Amino acid sequence: LFSTGVQMLRCRVNFGVIFLCLLWYAISTTSNILNKVILQNFPFPLTLTTASIITTSIYSIPVSRRTASAEQFSRSLNHKQFFLMVVPLAFGKLIAVSSSFVSLYKVPVSYAHTVKATMPIFSVVCARFIMGEKQTKLIYMSLIPILLGVMIATVSEMSFSAVGLCSALCSTFTYALMNAYVKKVIKDTGLHHVRLLGLIAQTSCILLLPVWLIIDVSRYGIVEVGFSKLTVCCLVSASGFLNFAQNVCTFSLINQLSVLSYAIANVTKRIIVISSSLITLKNPVTPVNVGGMLLAVVGVFGYTQANQLMKSKLSKLPYNIYNVNANKSLAAIDIWPSDTNLLLENGNNNDLERGFNYANILRNGDISSKGNVHLNLGIPASY
Repeated sequence: LFSTGVQMLRCRVNFGVIFLCLLWYAISTTSNILNKVILQNFPFPLTLTTASIITTSIYSIPVSRRTASAEQFSRSLNHKQFFLMVVPLAFGKLIAVSSSFVSLYKVPVSYAHTVKATMPIFSVVCARFIMGEKQTKLIYMSLIPILLGVMIATVSEMSFSAVGLCSALCSTFTYALMNAYVKKVIKDTGLHHVRLLGLIAQTSCILLLPVWLIIDVSRYGIVEVGFSKLTVCCLVSASGFLNFAQNVCTFSLINQLSVLSYAIANVTKRIIVISSSLITLKNPVTPVNVGGMLLAVVGVFGYTQANQLMKSKLSKLPYNIYNVNANKSLAAIDIWPSDTNLLLENGNNNDLERGFNYANILRNGDISSKGNVHLNLGIPASY
């Protein structure tokens, strides 16, 4: 009887994870397609950026109250810490989020997602030239399929836009840069990650407001819009809600799945988003273009496996050599799932999400007598 009960519990857990994955796929796909439809009829990327950041600012308050301890929530920063730590991250978030929406406005969803698969490349470059970290040959080789896939997709893209490509690359590169800095901020300040997320989003709102008024609001009556005002308000609100729901699903899956399992789920999600956008939005593509997209997406999974292999080898070292409290490789953060559409821009992921996840490991990880790493992860945040 006890064995039967355990089996039933496992079935419920498995079905729960499967349902959550399917819900995540549906929300992410709907969010990307909805944002593209909005931008096709309402060509104001900064308005969607503003709505996304405001949504993050609002929802981060109750979430941080629920997840952070009383000490973490009440902890504050002095003026010097705020201007040296929060303001640069707020600028970075502003650039990354707005660039992501501009890329979505200029190029198809499928191509934007393909370009965003270059995140591991930027992370490795930042680790090498900024942090002075070297990676294994296997990791460097795993970047080749990603680079080739993006190049093939770019050359064969029928709706190519240089502005869209540069915007997607700018967004991805900015998130890669922010990963390293966010680890340092969390370590130096002791702020809860959701609390820090709220501070950054709220600061970004202040920085974005005058830019939004000048660039977008001033053109509302000039540029032709395909939707009524009420429809625009409803769709933009729906976009913000889907962004929040997408992050909730992401947080839940990260805490329930292993790194490798989440990587598989994340690659599957990207494939579903790309294929669904091609079918729904009917973007013209060629077989070569599709092949490039798939190569880039599969390359991300290969990179994840290479990083996981490196981590497993390190975990077999003696405790006095492999210390979980030591600073980890910036590029190794990429073993954590990331999607810039979860990164509180277009929904994303991000990528500071990985920095938060890794910071939690550094604080809460411990090693057993057998050398296994035990993790106590809180709810991660994405920027």
